Amino acid sequence: MRGCVRGLAWWRAAGRGIFFVAAGFCAGGVPSGGAGPAPDGEPAARSAGEGPRWGLGMGLRYADVPFHGGDDTVADIVPLFFYEGRHVFFRGLEGGLHAWAGPRGEVNFLARYRFFDIPRGLQNEIRLDALDLGVQLRRHFQSGWRLDGEVLGDVDGRVQGIVRLGAVVEPAGWRFQPEVELRAKTSDFNRNYYGLGVHDTGAGADARLRLKVRRQVYRNLYLIGSAEAAFLDRAARSSPAVNDRMEWEAFLGAGFFNLPAGPAGGPQPLALRPYLRLAQGAGTDATVLEALSGKVAGGAAVRMTSLFYGYPLADNLMGLPVEVYLTPGLVHHYASSAQGAATEYVLAVKFYYVIPLPWRVRIGFAEGMSYSDSITCYEERILARNGYKTSRLLNFLDFSLDVNLGDMTGWRRLRGWWLGAGVHHRSGIFETSSMFGRIKGGSNFSTVYLQWSP
Repeated sequence: MRGCVRGLAWWRAAGRGIFFVAAGFCAGGVPSGGAGPAPDGEPAARSAGEGPRWGLGMGLRYADVPFHGGDDTVADIVPLFFYEGRHVFFRGLEGGLHAWAGPRGEVNFLARYRFFDIPRGLQNEIRLDALDLGVQLRRHFQSGWRLDGEVLGDVDGRVQGIVRLGAVVEPAGWRFQPEVELRAKTSDFNRNYYGLGVHDTGAGADARLRLKVRRQVYRNLYLIGSAEAAFLDRAARSSPAVNDRMEWEAFLGAGFFNLPAGPAGGPQPLALRPYLRLAQGAGTDATVLEALSGKVAGGAAVRMTSLFYGYPLADNLMGLPVEVYLTPGLVHHYASSAQGAATEYVLAVKFYYVIPLPWRVRIGFAEGMSYSDSITCYEERILARNGYKTSRLLNFLDFSLDVNLGDMTGWRRLRGWWLGAGVHHRSGIFETSSMFGRIKGGSNFSTVYLQWSP
């Protein structure tokens, strides 16, 4: 098994990060109200001026390993983004652009992250998860059914065609989405992903059954889950590397969604304004907890500058006055004697809580993903010390504390300006996800910033 998988080492973190780079650029647009699917794919019309539909979730994915040798199953912690705009959408592990969208259907340019399950012990060394890019045609029916047709290829042009029939069933308090899917694969696709690049296989077509479930727990908090079974085609089963006739996976997690209907039947108009945040940061060897406490440990003299855009999603969460923003960001890491220059792309959801003081003070937290085209010296050093290969795609966290300059100075023209400090953090979530290379460790930058809402 190990020898076969090594033959596919070309698919490294750069390929796995392309989905995230594309998502970051998509989010840079300014979506507005319009017709489009709800966060998990149900068609839902929105009136002009209505707030956007969004969601943020995380959970445990548990999947079968269909190959000989090593583990029979593998588990991953998976973050999920959901967002529906006029031009841009994120739906869990996929995202894209609407070429056309209406109440009866859509034409989409699509990017989808696809797990490729190999034994856990190989997932840091060998990165086989794939990004599929292509076109999706979707037809909505009044009965709640939908029909999808997709033509997708990975970054090396290995093509698959998918036809999917799905429905939405909503008994009291629940939401079920059953789906049946047929997937046609080229011989090149099968050779790479089931022959592991070594064993020749022919073209084939497999079948998949899938059920997605959502249950509201309290206000914006939902339990989310799914189960899927795939019946492999004869060509895939003929590979000497494959030892199962089926693949299966299950997911269970929780998420925040702005789905409860208001008087107008959906998310309500927002008074919040977009923002721009410009930050300057310095790298530190301190852990994230030490950095939050103000400790800055010694290390290489490495600096960064970041620019984030905040698009408002909600002005409350769970009935609390918590502001929520979708925030893509671009980060430049400067070259120094310790490293070359690097560019980092971030996509996250940011939460702000305003402390009711005479001067408005906010505590902020962001969760998302970060892709860097080069690894900083801090990650290189920490991961090498722990025996890991680096990963360009990592989980992203941002912690911040700021104060309103208008309140401090009494000058009304500065009421849209905030001065703050924060911690910019990248890591692999303690070896819990193949998405992030099964690593433990990362990097921290202490930052100061100005934020402006026009």
